Amino acid sequence: MRIPVVIAVLAAASIASAAPPAPAAPKTDPREALVRALTAGRTPQEQAQNLAALAWPASGPRDSAIAEAAREELENFGSHAMVALREAINYVRPEYAEEVVRTTIGAQRFSEVGRGREYLPILLDALWVSPRAAKELAIRGLLGERPSLAVQPMIDSALEDPALVPLVVESLGTLRYEQARFYLERILMEGPPPLRPVAASSLAQIGGAALKPLKSALKAPSKETRLLAVHALLPAATEYELGSLYEYMEQHGDDDPVLTQAIKASAVTIEKAIAARDASEAAASPKDF
Repeated sequence: MRIPVVIAVLAAASIASAAPPAPAAPKTDPREALVRALTAGRTPQEQAQNLAALAWPASGPRDSAIAEAAREELENFGSHAMVALREAINYVRPEYAEEVVRTTIGAQRFSEVGRGREYLPILLDALWVSPRAAKELAIRGLLGERPSLAVQPMIDSALEDPALVPLVVESLGTLRYEQARFYLERILMEGPPPLRPVAASSLAQIGGAALKPLKSALKAPSKETRLLAVHALLPAATEYELGSLYEYMEQHGDDDPVLTQAIKASAVTIEKAIAARDASEAAASPKDF
């Protein structure tokens, strides 16, 4: 007698379900891959390159546990990892770029004394070649060292990706380099309204020649722009800004009467400081008898 196909299939399924499950494949210990990578390298630089290849493979999928362990080991390499990390930021797949920047900042903390600035070229390269998240992380990483070379790459990044503009406008004030004043002036005069006060504040933080756009903005046709300029300029004002402030009060003193009173008080304080300085210099100068 022939057994119906359905009954045969059910019986086979019952037997299969009763069978013990196949043993799971043993998990690979990430440390084994790290040991192989370190053993294959003859120098610390070669070892770091091997670790970078584990962390950010050029193609195909990666083992997340091994990649994480490789990144942690690269951080421990400190300054010895910097050559491999600079190669990585220029060649890794875009989805790995943020990890490279984060690992670079971590490795910096373990760098030898006197070699701490080796990581700056990596962060600067990230501003040219990386996607937005990596650029944001690189910009924040650059603020501690305040390298002048970061100013133009930051501005270019903002011009390329408008989503970076708020971070860049604020960061330029922290860097405090006068060459940023032209870009900040454009944001102050033409940028999105929420960013104009930030641009004014950054110009005031930079000081020096960066105060010129603020003094020019005191004559702007827009009352809002004039007020932004006064609020930013007043705390940074010195004797060199007195003339611009007096001219503003004469022409636009009714913009904000309370603010005008604050300008007058500040001007009096500056004039007293000038008088005291002049008196001190006069007292110290040689006398002819």
